[in-house]
Amino acid sequence: MISPHPFRLFGPSHLAVLAITAALTAGLVLLARRARLTGDPDGTRVSRAIAWFLAGLLVLDEAAVAAFAARADLPTLKDHLPFQLCDWVILACAAALFWRHRLAYELAYFWGLSGTLQALLTPDLAEDFPSLHFITFQILHAGVVVAVLYLTLGLGMRPWPRSILRAWLWLQAYVAVTAAIDWLLDSNYGYLLRKPAQASLYDYLGPWPFYLLSLEALSLVLFLACYAPFALLDRLRRGEGSPIPVEP
Repeated sequence: MISPHPFRLFGPSHLAVLAITAALTAGLVLLARRARLTGDPDGTRVSRAIAWFLAGLLVLDEAAVAAFAARADLPTLKDHLPFQLCDWVILACAAALFWRHRLAYELAYFWGLSGTLQALLTPDLAEDFPSLHFITFQILHAGVVVAVLYLTLGLGMRPWPRSILRAWLWLQAYVAVTAAIDWLLDSNYGYLLRKPAQASLYDYLGPWPFYLLSLEALSLVLFLACYAPFALLDRLRRGEGSPIPVEP
């Protein structure tokens, strides 16, 4: 059945989601940075409350997606289990927001900005607003981007050079596990067997299975690009004679 509200890439609802994501990120980051600069204990509690709210929102949205999938028939259910990369990013975001877990933050930062951000910009959606799937999808992906930027720009967490390799090796673990799941369930988690139906970066990476090799190389390039602002900032600090943070 054709949806009465087919999704439009960069249509009004999509642009509204992107605008809300940017505005929410800016507002939450400003609140957190103000608390850090003033050293106000109440501000610190506000920052912690925001982090817990974001973590709770992501976990609840993930639970809602699973609950909706559980109501579907069995052939549909197998394609809505929490095995997409974004599902793993949600767990990493939640751990980083709740406990400032270092590895969880690194995975959330690199996977979220290189993968989930791409899904937010070019969603693989069939239905537009007010579809429930549209709403839960956008909350999940926008929430991840907001959470990662809040942790980084608001709470002062950052990756390190060795974080790039750690995130990339854990990505290989995800690919191995997901490939086994796709084989067992005849599914397409991680888009390891087929490209997304909607236009996306995958369209420029060659046919299957060669686009998987392109993705491996591209993921490393994107990880390096995500780390580039910190490398540049450290270089500027070194040139000014300012203290350079040391990896803990």
